[in-house]
Amino acid sequence: MDTPFQVLPEVSVLPAHAPIPGVGFLPINAFVIKAQEPVLVDTGMGIDTDEFIKALKSIIDLGELKWIVLTHDDPDHIGSFRKVLELVPNATIALNAIAAMRMNTTAPLPMDRLHWLNPGDSITAGNHKLTALRPPIFDNPTTIAFYDEKLNVLFSADCFGAIIPSPVQSAWDIPEEALDGGMTGWASSDSPWLHMVDKHKFNQALDTILHMNPKVVFSSHLPPAQGRLERLVKLLRAVPDSPPFVAPDQKALEMMLQQMKPEGL
Repeated sequence: MDTPFQVLPEVSVLPAHAPIPGVGFLPINAFVIKAQEPVLVDTGMGIDTDEFIKALKSIIDLGELKWIVLTHDDPDHIGSFRKVLELVPNATIALNAIAAMRMNTTAPLPMDRLHWLNPGDSITAGNHKLTALRPPIFDNPTTIAFYDEKLNVLFSADCFGAIIPSPVQSAWDIPEEALDGGMTGWASSDSPWLHMVDKHKFNQALDTILHMNPKVVFSSHLPPAQGRLERLVKLLRAVPDSPPFVAPDQKALEMMLQQMKPEGL
């Protein structure tokens, strides 16, 4: 975990970063919306649970949380969920129904506390309305992004993510070339179907985000991006024509293991 920080008076980031050896870092963010009915968006990585809870408590009294919103059920988004669930016994959990069914295979969820959402559905968190939508890029069929109408901000799940050279608090602190390559590489590796997609339909999905014109994009895997939405969208438009990502193979693993051996062995 890194130190939490505030981007807007009503939105704080709980940031973490997963190192990718030889490449850089993948940001892994959760968020708190200080609405009349406060909202936690995602719960970070399981390896950070103790630090995550400490960071969350530094932002808000856990008893005040009314909503736990899960963009999808990947481990880096629900890592501390069970601990949060234990500490916040009265919050409603908003998520896609299929995500709930899959999470039930690990441990039962309190079904009477769930609020199931499909793209187009909304929840009202006091003075904030959060509308669920399918982001243009996703790696999990249960993924839903959230648009906060009051703040005009988008919580975009994995969409607009990037592998970055070092942890920063703004997307625009990343060198331009590094952002270009990091976002293209992340999109290609996280959503390999982009190289088979109908480009017209994909561009229509990106145009929907452009027309929404959120003033801040809060991606789960990019530092907050205030403004310059056109630049982010332009980078994603180019992904289907970029070289497909190829993961390291067994030979690469053997080389890594050899390099990790103590000298003389």
